[in-house]
Amino acid sequence: MTHYACPACGAPLRPQSRFCPHCGRPTATPTELTGALRGGDYEIVRSISKGGMGAIYLARDTRAFGRLCVIKQMLTYYDASDEQQRRQARQRFEEEGRTLAYLNHPGIPKIYTFFEESGGYYLVMEYIEGRNLESFVTRRLGGRSTAPGAMIHREEVIRYAVQLCRILEYLHGQQRPVMHLDIKPANLILEAQLGDVRLVDFGTAGVRQGGNVGNDGADAAVYGTDGYAPPEQYRGRPVPRSDVFAAAATIYHLLTDDDPRDHPFKWPKLAALPQELALALERALRPDPERRSTASELRVALETLSTPSRTLEAFTFPGNVQIRTVGALPTLCDQHWDVARRFLYQGDFQRWLGDLNRLDLAVAADEIRKGEQNQDRGLERFLHIVDPGLPHPQVEASQPSINLGSIAREAALIEHLKIDNRSRGYAQVSVSADEPWIEAFPTTLHLWAGRPVELTVTVHAEDLPLRRQQQGTVTLVCETEGATDSTAAAGPVQVSILARVSVWREVLRILWRAFSTAVPTAWRGIVAAGRWGASMSQKLVRPFRRSPWLFWLLWAALSVGAGVGLHYGRDLLLANSTLDKLVGPVIGFMPPLGMALAAVLGPPTLLIALWLIVIVAVVLASGVLGAIKGVWRSFAR
Repeated sequence: MTHYACPACGAPLRPQSRFCPHCGRPTATPTELTGALRGGDYEIVRSISKGGMGAIYLARDTRAFGRLCVIKQMLTYYDASDEQQRRQARQRFEEEGRTLAYLNHPGIPKIYTFFEESGGYYLVMEYIEGRNLESFVTRRLGGRSTAPGAMIHREEVIRYAVQLCRILEYLHGQQRPVMHLDIKPANLILEAQLGDVRLVDFGTAGVRQGGNVGNDGADAAVYGTDGYAPPEQYRGRPVPRSDVFAAAATIYHLLTDDDPRDHPFKWPKLAALPQELALALERALRPDPERRSTASELRVALETLSTPSRTLEAFTFPGNVQIRTVGALPTLCDQHWDVARRFLYQGDFQRWLGDLNRLDLAVAADEIRKGEQNQDRGLERFLHIVDPGLPHPQVEASQPSINLGSIAREAALIEHLKIDNRSRGYAQVSVSADEPWIEAFPTTLHLWAGRPVELTVTVHAEDLPLRRQQQGTVTLVCETEGATDSTAAAGPVQVSILARVSVWREVLRILWRAFSTAVPTAWRGIVAAGRWGASMSQKLVRPFRRSPWLFWLLWAALSVGAGVGLHYGRDLLLANSTLDKLVGPVIGFMPPLGMALAAVLGPPTLLIALWLIVIVAVVLASGVLGAIKGVWRSFAR
């Protein structure tokens, strides 16, 4: 029969007791099992461990000649008065048993049975004798640190990691992929006899069904362990690669003794590891699951590192930096881009990959070398074949917008932008503008990481439409081949061009353009009129040069005619009311001598007045024509 004991006084308790009826103390820790279970079929030997949701006991199976087994008890971590929570907790506990029931792998414990007794639920599983890997790292309990008795050597950690990856490959390769979702050193047991790693505690495991986690998948983010669980698990959207993240965090912990629970998603000691090992873990620790390594990819990278270096061909980069794994190739190529480009197009990479028996990559490199003329673009394509999760170049402009302020529609305005690749590798960027008054040069940019390029943006102000607020966009599109939504850049980079057409400045500009065009046009009209007048004068004066007396005779005749007209026509002029107002005060009181003088000076005065009228008419006509021409040029480039 099952017995529960108070942790303080040892008195027997009921399974759901919150306080001891004998000593009155709260049962802050789960009550411990003693005695036997299921009518004596299982005898409790000792407690192994306790967690928030379950307690693990070592027991003997009396029906199997005293075979040692592990009994996992579901604890009351839910509100016992809430029947729905109780039902969900039981369903989750049963699901752990179902998951283990159809799995068959030497790295996963076998399940024997599931039963219910006295309101409690139990799983009986295979007992694995050995130590969990948490005993090999520094443990922190109650604010104190406990140093491990011995650290695991790096080669052994890699060997255990390879075994763990094989277990994950088996789980993720099921028809409905199984995710453990709580991989950490405490859930990895080092078997005492064979020295192999076994993965235990499938209490948080989930089954992938149609893109979601089956059976309480919505609550998946609640479970797992801080520091080991990836970001998507906190959001309730775990995927098989979530286990790869936790496995890599566990490997990091075992290699560095740096507990990731102290600083989730940060790996300060990663750089202290050998470069190829650090790069393999870095790829498995990427926040984006689409860019993260699979269990198979991580295993291949670790197996290469566990192979004796003398059996692998090394590739040497400048500075005598040697690599023996393909996984380290992208990082070294980024650091030595120009040299790596030459290695690819001279066939050096192909020969090395052939020695590593990576014929798939060797063939891909050779095809790129033959088909891609742009060597930088070819190297970038090759690196993404080597590591599909490699980040694509990220294009960034020195400023998100250009505000020209208030302007008039006149000469072109020129601005300069710095365009940079803030990520890695090489990017070929096409540049375009969506308005005819914007011109960007050059239209194609070649960007290497850390080498900004200048882009010239010209705004043709005379082409601006007659709207007050003007806005255009210069768009930069990174031409990345084979990019997915998660690995490519967030989208085209757009730089806004803003200009406010000032009405007053536009009016003043038009007036100035009209005036500046009218003045020279009027001057040219005066000059042309002067030349015409001089030409006509030459023609009129020609007869008088032969007979000068004719000039004086003509003048005398005109003067006599003017005098007779003034004398006899004065009354007619004064009879007109309009003319009387204009010339009446002069003619009416003019003495005979004055009239004679007016008659003598009248002909040249009339000629001069006529000439002045012609000059004024020419100036006005030329000025108006020039102003119209200047205004027209303000609207037509």
